[in-house]
Amino acid sequence: MKKITAILLLGIFAFNLFGYKLYTSFMENEASKSLESALDKNNYNEAELISIKKPVNLPYYNNTKEFSRIDGEVEIDGVYYKYVKCRIYNDCVEMLCLPNTQKTKIKKSGDDYFKVIADIQKNTDEKNKSNSGNTFKKVLSEFEEFASWKLNAQYLITSSENPVPLHNSSLGVLHKASAEKPPDLA
Repeated sequence: MKKITAILLLGIFAFNLFGYKLYTSFMENEASKSLESALDKNNYNEAELISIKKPVNLPYYNNTKEFSRIDGEVEIDGVYYKYVKCRIYNDCVEMLCLPNTQKTKIKKSGDDYFKVIADIQKNTDEKNKSNSGNTFKKVLSEFEEFASWKLNAQYLITSSENPVPLHNSSLGVLHKASAEKPPDLA
């Protein structure tokens, strides 16, 4: 029974490490293929097409009034668009695109799953400040305890009359007074 449980837990762990990425990648490719086949059959709504224009800086080109079929994809603000048609007209490349809603949803769900698995969540500002402050205070307090315990009784003697403490309790940091003159540049 322990072996079966161990194998099951290792399988879940492996899926969490890289399996979901493979699965979402496979699903994204299937969504793209199904949209591509619909575009090849002209099985789409012309009203859903979105136009993207980009200036062209080519020395020689021909204006075309008719669109020609192209393949490709672009992501804008987290939304995937599939190229449908393209033409060069009046110093611009005009591309008509169709949003790939299935791929966008799959990508978003995969990213959300990764955030849950990796425990990456949007924290409020109060939670971030309190957590980081407590961690820093804890580390600093442990350092101060160690420094005061280790170095509080020790002194650096610069001259026989006045010893200089290594730990300044009011500052909470190590402090070393130096009575030496810096070396001359020759």
